[in-house]
Amino acid sequence: MRLTKYRHIRVQHWLIFSGYLASLLMVFFPVNVLAWGPQGHSIIAEIAQERLKPQVWQAIQQEFSIKHLADVANWADQIKSKRKETRPWHYANIMAGEFLYLKRRDCPTGNCVTEKVLEFTSKLQDAKIKGRPRKEAFKYLVHFVGDIHQPLHLGNAEDRGGNTINVLIHGERTNLHAVWDHDLIRIKGKSLVKYAAKLSGDIRQKNARAWVKSDVVGWVNESRKLALRQGYPLELNGRGELSRRYLEAGEETVERQFQRAGVRLAYLLNRIIKP
Repeated sequence: MRLTKYRHIRVQHWLIFSGYLASLLMVFFPVNVLAWGPQGHSIIAEIAQERLKPQVWQAIQQEFSIKHLADVANWADQIKSKRKETRPWHYANIMAGEFLYLKRRDCPTGNCVTEKVLEFTSKLQDAKIKGRPRKEAFKYLVHFVGDIHQPLHLGNAEDRGGNTINVLIHGERTNLHAVWDHDLIRIKGKSLVKYAAKLSGDIRQKNARAWVKSDVVGWVNESRKLALRQGYPLELNGRGELSRRYLEAGEETVERQFQRAGVRLAYLLNRIIKP
């Protein structure tokens, strides 16, 4: 994800549950610095943690010294300012008009979210990788699975995933990428943990089974399709703002993407973490 115009975020009730002092500092940073926003990644982690096999979750806690999966869900965003080379890892810009991701065209160097999910999955399956490199691979994977499910992280290269498309929402000027990162998350002061639990409880087993049948590239193409069919076609009201219909449809899509990401992250970790 790329930097865009500065916007300050408000401290929400979810900070109580984040457990990180760094999260308190986010109020001073541009809202668009973070993919899905810290809320989104924490929600995905909460959903995933509920679906981890008990023995897998125990192994994760013991090996990586964490109490909650959400504790590491935003680490990859928090270290971007120090590790500038990792910034392109959070997205994969795709040629305008193309529905399918192609590595040779869209990510020839391997420095994009699609290839990084595959890379860090492979590292966690390699028994020779231990210590800090293994823990960082784990934290990157938790975060990047979330990033793949934000449709504008699979946006067009020419508009930097919607970052250069200016829009109005509720009288506030922002950009399309930031709308999908933050403004469509409808937690609105609710408990993040309870909100995530509700989303998780609403998942039908038949849907969960279907969601894990596709691979990482399939997840990418799914998000790309949402970007082209729902994200980019803007609908405005009489005041030139994004319409209520656009926003409500976007909110529903974001919730479904949270659910998909949580289910798929749990499925991935259940396969690659050995108790």
